Amino acid sequence: MTKPRTAALYARFSSDIQKDVSIDDQFALCETYAKREGLKVISRFSDRAKSGSSLFDRDQLLELMIAAKARKYDAILVESLDRLSRDTADLAGLFKKLKFYGVDLLTVNQGQATDLHVGLRGIVGAMYLKDLGDKVRRHHFGRVREGKVMGIVTYGYKSVAGKPGEREIDPDKAAVVRRIFAEYAKGVSPRDIALGLTRDGIASPNGAEAWSQQTFMGGGARGGMIGNRIYIGELTYNKYHTVRDPETGGYCNRANPEGEHITTAVPHLRIIDQSLWEAAQALRGSRAAIRAGKATTAHRRGAARTDHLLSGMLRCGACNGHMIFTSTSRGRRFASCAAARTKNTCAHRKSYDVDLLKKIVTDNFRKHLIDPEVHVERMRAKHAEFAAMEKENSFDRIAAEKKINRLTVQIGRIVDAIENSDTPIKDLVVSLQAKETERVALIERVRLLQASNIVTLHPHVVDTYAKNIERLHAALSEGIVSAEVIHAFRNLMDCIVVQPTGYREGYVVDAYGRLSAIMGIDLFPTMRSAEEILISEGVNSAVKTTSLSGQVQRGNTWS
Repeated sequence: MTKPRTAALYARFSSDIQKDVSIDDQFALCETYAKREGLKVISRFSDRAKSGSSLFDRDQLLELMIAAKARKYDAILVESLDRLSRDTADLAGLFKKLKFYGVDLLTVNQGQATDLHVGLRGIVGAMYLKDLGDKVRRHHFGRVREGKVMGIVTYGYKSVAGKPGEREIDPDKAAVVRRIFAEYAKGVSPRDIALGLTRDGIASPNGAEAWSQQTFMGGGARGGMIGNRIYIGELTYNKYHTVRDPETGGYCNRANPEGEHITTAVPHLRIIDQSLWEAAQALRGSRAAIRAGKATTAHRRGAARTDHLLSGMLRCGACNGHMIFTSTSRGRRFASCAAARTKNTCAHRKSYDVDLLKKIVTDNFRKHLIDPEVHVERMRAKHAEFAAMEKENSFDRIAAEKKINRLTVQIGRIVDAIENSDTPIKDLVVSLQAKETERVALIERVRLLQASNIVTLHPHVVDTYAKNIERLHAALSEGIVSAEVIHAFRNLMDCIVVQPTGYREGYVVDAYGRLSAIMGIDLFPTMRSAEEILISEGVNSAVKTTSLSGQVQRGNTWS
């Protein structure tokens, strides 16, 4: 008797407006098709409220492709190809990988997908997205010309009940807006304005107790409250457009040409008089010119703060909040409590030399972590504490899993660029290896966060733990702070708490390791080489593999 072919179903809907019944309907259609074609359905995957314009944050789709790579089924069945993706490049990439894995792609409407189907459907999907975007913008343009406001309610106004898009002045908040403009025009710094509003107990636009100076000045392409012309009764729309970074999946704003802006007079919404507005804009322009003149080449370049060993790990000993990095014109880096520096909600205002903090941590962590038996006793004593940590760990695990999925997409796109590139690919290979380093480190972190609370340890696990500590300590002692070392350190250590000390007094630092790290985590997991990544992604060209020879350093740099 012939063994029936197996299939996995995939369904997706793109908007929160739609309902989960859409997933059920898609599955029902696929199951009917599978029954008719003699397919045995063994798995179901679905992404809810996820756009088909990108692969980012499509966790279930990535799980589907991982299972396909392992040949857990013979075919993938979807209602139509646009359920997988509406992006031409992404759809073609998915299809190419499935062909390499030997997994058929089937659709209810067209049967087995071919290169022709995928090419045409990709074009149709891309056209659909563009057409949908054009129609939405056209609708918004018409509403703006009528004096309607698209999007969220700007601070200082409130919605008119029963009239979508219409706004009216909120007297209480309008008084706060006038105060902000008046203080700014007098020369008060944005930070001091924010601290004053926080001190007076005035809620910020997002409802938080503390105000941020970015609310007034904006960031990136946004102008903030000081640059918002609606406060002088002028509604401006289409100043920016949003684009998605194909590498990271993040969105960023790009300024549109001034000729594409749509401006409508809304005099009933004026809060700031013209003289005050002009004074504020003149001061803002002069401050911007001064900042531009003082900025040196070295200052602009700066150090990549995310590459520092302690980046993202420092916590304030007073409020347990995060500490942020600041730099001097000479390139020295300091850390200070974010709540104290930006919101004045913490009394811990001292700044700490980051390199000195790093030296203290690296000089002392080995002697506190090398004896695993000490940790075993602590784990027995704090068994109940582990249960309380489970909820927090689950959030960390989910965040790490999402990051892994994003890195998987990024690696796939770099592989596509390498395969289709006629230019030197050294930089692409370097980027590929960096993302692979981060990916395997995060996989180990997820495994760590899923570790059992059982405290009985096999001697081999204890020995491995001690060797990992020795290896990490040796690297840090030699001044080696590679990406691999940084990720290993962050998997081992939970946080570094900097306790408040007086002016010119010594630093007091508490380093908290992850007790579950002793359960068998590999601080230096085996990474795939560039050649292995390319082959696993379906790129088996001898030319590409040969071109990578000598460009990738195999193994660990300091083993």
